[in-house]
Amino acid sequence: MKRLRAPRRCAAVSVETAVILPLTFFLVLALYIGANGIFRYQEVATLAREGARYGSTHGYQARKDAGLPAGTADDWSRDIYNNGVTPFIANLDPAGLSCQCAWPDVVNQPGKPDNWPGSKVEVTVTYQWFPELILIGPITLTSTSSMPITN
Repeated sequence: MKRLRAPRRCAAVSVETAVILPLTFFLVLALYIGANGIFRYQEVATLAREGARYGSTHGYQARKDAGLPAGTADDWSRDIYNNGVTPFIANLDPAGLSCQCAWPDVVNQPGKPDNWPGSKVEVTVTYQWFPELILIGPITLTSTSSMPITN
């Protein structure tokens, strides 16, 4: 009695590998780039939070106590960027980073920002991220944080 042998599957493993390996490589690469994007967004959010924290503790009264002039909104924004945001940059390119600060107007004097204790400061940090794959981009990451001025 003769046994029937199953037909040989020549090159089946090679074909399956040719399909699965590029797909697996793409998924791993996409996971890596996505994780980098999430890390950069978390850093942008942290910078906005730190900038707002610095702005909330270095308002008009703190400037007066330090012997500094009251200054303007541009002076306050520059101070927040230089002392509250820049020291905390870990993995972002400073060239792609921008920071905008805002204060509410004084109640009776529209157009004049208020840097007094009890008012609020709002810091918005924006970053232009070019993913490592360079096929897409840039992606704009933005975060805003607002805190009351305490000093």
